[in-house]
Amino acid sequence: MRSAYDEAEMSAKTISALALLLVLRLPAQIPANPAVTQQNPPAAASTEPDVTFSFPVQPGGEPFRFESVIDKDRYVTGISIFYPGETAPRQTLSTCGGKDETLDELYQAIVETGPLLKHADLNFDGFEDLKLLYYYIPHLGKRLDCIYVWDKKTQRYIYSIALTKIATNLEPDPESKTLTTREDWMFGPWEESTYRWIGGKPVLVEQTSLLGGWGQPNKPCGFDFSCSRRIHGKMTTTLAKPICEPEEMDDLPQCPAAPAIPKAYLRKPASARK
Repeated sequence: MRSAYDEAEMSAKTISALALLLVLRLPAQIPANPAVTQQNPPAAASTEPDVTFSFPVQPGGEPFRFESVIDKDRYVTGISIFYPGETAPRQTLSTCGGKDETLDELYQAIVETGPLLKHADLNFDGFEDLKLLYYYIPHLGKRLDCIYVWDKKTQRYIYSIALTKIATNLEPDPESKTLTTREDWMFGPWEESTYRWIGGKPVLVEQTSLLGGWGQPNKPCGFDFSCSRRIHGKMTTTLAKPICEPEEMDDLPQCPAAPAIPKAYLRKPASARK
């Protein structure tokens, strides 16, 4: 989900695009050796990303086929889902991102962060969920995805608002059954968050951040480093330190170690956890 820092990032992205356009408008240089012009140019590498995907929804199951829906202006408007053995899509999911970036504009994100459509078990129920890329900020490595989870009852994918809101570089950890996110902003601020499924929704349980900026009036220490953890149902700060010199940003303290989670707790129903 975009934050207050993102306006500056989008401006920087626009400036980069204008610089690229200027370079493309410059006249090509004439080779010093005329013989070079007679050689056949090397074949251009394909810049068309994969738009069709195939994988099973459940381990050991037959693969489903997922085809990107792309309009005449090259915007990805959704994903059509073909169930095993079927030639017509049984379901088409609309993107949550509108017309933020065309498929061509998303190409760099695909090269640097992986396919247009990713899949992983995000709620740890044994079924693959979907992450559909809709926006990317390259100089920060910030990938935003629309999230769709598999519903066992209806045997269909449904859009998850709760997961999409936190889906900035979202990754699952099957061993700890947690979800992690990482968000960076220009000039140094960042935030890492860990979520656990509680009561059928992802709940923030741990967070580490370096927030602020240099040159703020009446604030000699520009940044604040902090660690927090969910304790007895509330997020509690476990460490806080002002960062007064740029050199300190490369030597941040370790957050207090998290206590081990009892196995009995993990065996509890999600609704009984706090």
